[in-house]
Amino acid sequence: MKKNFLVAALSIAVATASSVAYAQLGALSSALGGAGSGSSVSAEGLVRNYVGGTKNVMTADIYMLNALGLKEQAAKEELAMKNLTEGSTSAGLEDAAKVQTESSKALEEKMNGKKVTMDAEGKKNYSLGLLSLAKGVKDYMGMSGDVKNFRPGLGSIGGAGGAAVYVVKSLPDSTTNLLGTLKKAVAFARENKIEVPAEATSVL
Repeated sequence: MKKNFLVAALSIAVATASSVAYAQLGALSSALGGAGSGSSVSAEGLVRNYVGGTKNVMTADIYMLNALGLKEQAAKEELAMKNLTEGSTSAGLEDAAKVQTESSKALEEKMNGKKVTMDAEGKKNYSLGLLSLAKGVKDYMGMSGDVKNFRPGLGSIGGAGGAAVYVVKSLPDSTTNLLGTLKKAVAFARENKIEVPAEATSVL
């Protein structure tokens, strides 16, 4: 009887220790932003979606830059887009954003200048650019919920974590700026009798 009692007591002690260890592991997972955090938004997922949206925006820039004769800037952005990957760090995302901002300024200056003459191919490229830009804006807008739900933890120090923090900080302003760019691009298209895809106006 005494032996059975000792065995039972030992089993209870082991079970208790296991429960404590499991609880501690769950707390650590939560702190690192893992599955135990109660949030379905991962740093990797956030960065992946952001890169996808940014590539749509950069593709739009390349189309429109070429259409407006800004081929040097278009080549620069195309290279930057190739260097942008789902595994990019915050520095990589920032570098791509700088090039994209340069392109936006170059496009705006060109649009605000004298009337631009484009052939049929140029107008087609510009129209494709509007379509891609609208896709990028929709991608960014669709991420607003993920950005609000993302909770950086101890794992958000480098790599995907650092890149995700950059996305959270920059996305609101980037979305606002892109909406403004899309409005100007659509207005320019209408002034110059360029086809405006329905998708380009659906987000305005």
